[in-house]
Amino acid sequence: MLFIYTRYEYVLGSKDITATLKNETKPQLFNLHIITPATKFLGFPVGGGLVKMSRLVNQQGQVIHARNYSPEIKEEVKNFKKTLTIPYFKLWKGYLFIASIAIVGSIIYGIKLNIDGKKYRNEKENLAKSAQQLQTGQLYGANFFTDAEGNNIQGLPAGWVKIVKIEGDTIFVQRSKKTSDRAMFEMKDLESIKPTSDADWNDHIEKMNYPLFKEATQNKNLSGIDLSYIGEDHDKYPGVIMSFKGVE
Repeated sequence: MLFIYTRYEYVLGSKDITATLKNETKPQLFNLHIITPATKFLGFPVGGGLVKMSRLVNQQGQVIHARNYSPEIKEEVKNFKKTLTIPYFKLWKGYLFIASIAIVGSIIYGIKLNIDGKKYRNEKENLAKSAQQLQTGQLYGANFFTDAEGNNIQGLPAGWVKIVKIEGDTIFVQRSKKTSDRAMFEMKDLESIKPTSDADWNDHIEKMNYPLFKEATQNKNLSGIDLSYIGEDHDKYPGVIMSFKGVE
């Protein structure tokens, strides 16, 4: 079992004393420790110094309970405690290390978010610019809501779409046969399934509504361009069947 927190006894001071226990007459040699309970988190000191406590150990290594202290020993403990100071900074400095790690981590994470955000914004700008000048032969990364035959499919698989031709109000497209099932759409995930020959494209040519496509490209908050099927042979799913998310 992994324990993130570790409790330990920080020794403030130690010395040998010769004293007699309560209800005993023969003096013994003891080692007297003054400790303070402390805590570590992931190895960093993050607490302690709230109280000073004694540990009296005889020559056999046995810890003597405080109820067996004689007045003589109690006085020795009291006086010894007064000579010792608690190093609060040493016991709590782990918070500074943890805070520093957290700050550095947040800075690095912020830089990563900014880089990823810039990359995402560039991809969306390229998509909008390319879609406004749609041309035959262009390749787009897309999420599919149906298969090429108009049947419902599970999830939102991503794949490639090729613009075969454009005639009037109709865009003719082909889908790639291979798709990716990654939960989040990213163009880099599609590189491994990019079609390299005609055999990698679905034989079915799908007809899309061009006027609605153009209208969608004017959206200032463009995050994808939905395409609606308009072919007569596609009566199973007359709504949006795919959404362009990125361009090569």
